[in-house]
Amino acid sequence: MNCQEAQSNIMNYINHNLSNEQTKEFIEHIYSCPNCQDELEINYIVMVGLQQLDDGEILSVDFRKKLKEDMDMRYKEAVREEERSRSIRVILAAFLISLFLWILGKVLAFIV
Repeated sequence: MNCQEAQSNIMNYINHNLSNEQTKEFIEHIYSCPNCQDELEINYIVMVGLQQLDDGEILSVDFRKKLKEDMDMRYKEAVREEERSRSIRVILAAFLISLFLWILGKVLAFIV
């Protein structure tokens, strides 16, 4: 993901509107790009701060810490989901190969 894509996805990230794959790519870019990280922090502070005020909550003192915790949690969740998806694809592929070999064995047994 480049800076333009990351910056256009900041509000989608804050509002939880990115897929797991997009979230993972977004966070990886944010960790590697100080400019985009600053842009995310500014937007995060504004949006979360306004939400806390609307909800009558006491404003968080350390938005940066809260953002980092959120990013770490969502990154781990995205990686976990990616691994789960990969495992399901491997199991499905193994099942289909087994089914194909079983059918092939039946066909060959019928021919002979």
